[in-house]
Amino acid sequence: MPEDIHHCKRQKCSRCDFLVSQCVCKWLPDLATKLDIIILQDEREAKNAKNTVSLLRLALPQVKCISIKDTSSVRSTLNSLDKGYWYLVFPCDRSTPIETVKESELKQMKGVVLLDATWRKAKKMYITEPSLQLFKSIEFTSAPAGNYVIRKSPDAQSLSTLEACAYAIEKIAGEDMEALRVFMSKSQSWQWRKQPAAHKHS
Repeated sequence: MPEDIHHCKRQKCSRCDFLVSQCVCKWLPDLATKLDIIILQDEREAKNAKNTVSLLRLALPQVKCISIKDTSSVRSTLNSLDKGYWYLVFPCDRSTPIETVKESELKQMKGVVLLDATWRKAKKMYITEPSLQLFKSIEFTSAPAGNYVIRKSPDAQSLSTLEACAYAIEKIAGEDMEALRVFMSKSQSWQWRKQPAAHKHS
């Protein structure tokens, strides 16, 4: 392959930072939310091409993502948050279904923290990081079915980080995030269009 052609194929889009051949900008929705969002991300997830956080941050640039490898930044950030107004999105023994939270309490929520990792690593993160246990936890019992088809999920109820964030915004802030889900679906279909069906879940 001539060098100039190869170089062109490896060029990245200046907006979405994906390769030009993988650019998703034409589907990027115009969205905003009044809810503050922090994602604590496992370093392996950051390197996984199938991870949805990059898409989430394109659609909602206000989303803050912190690598859990940077423990000092994680702890300083978590300790700076007012536990009366920030909630952790994580199913644990003391979590409350978001669908049952009173409207008056929902209106007082300023932001949410989400864990972007496999279930095993997210659970370990929660157990080993005392700051996380200081937050009130919320979980989902009636979320829309996940549509993250390019990656294997532990069960039908599992959501990608993008989908979990979208549902949390809808329930807490009352803002419609269906366009965010559509963006994810169209982007994943486009970026993985050349992959055999057998390779979707890996």
